[in-house]
Amino acid sequence: MINRFWHIWTIPLLLGIISLGGLISALVGDDIWDVLSWLTLGIPLLVIARFWLKPQGSKKLIK
Repeated sequence: MINRFWHIWTIPLLLGIISLGGLISALVGDDIWDVLSWLTLGIPLLVIARFWLKPQGSKKLIK
């Protein structure tokens, strides 16, 4: 059961941690912190765009 939990939630948890790091770096400082926040907050958007533009799986309709 634990293995199934990690199989499902690993990527969402990583994206959440990356987003949290980006939000904290945006609040902490300027210059390099701003660049770091833009990069880390852009990663979840890139993942969303990847799955939106090229979905995985079958598009077959069940009859």
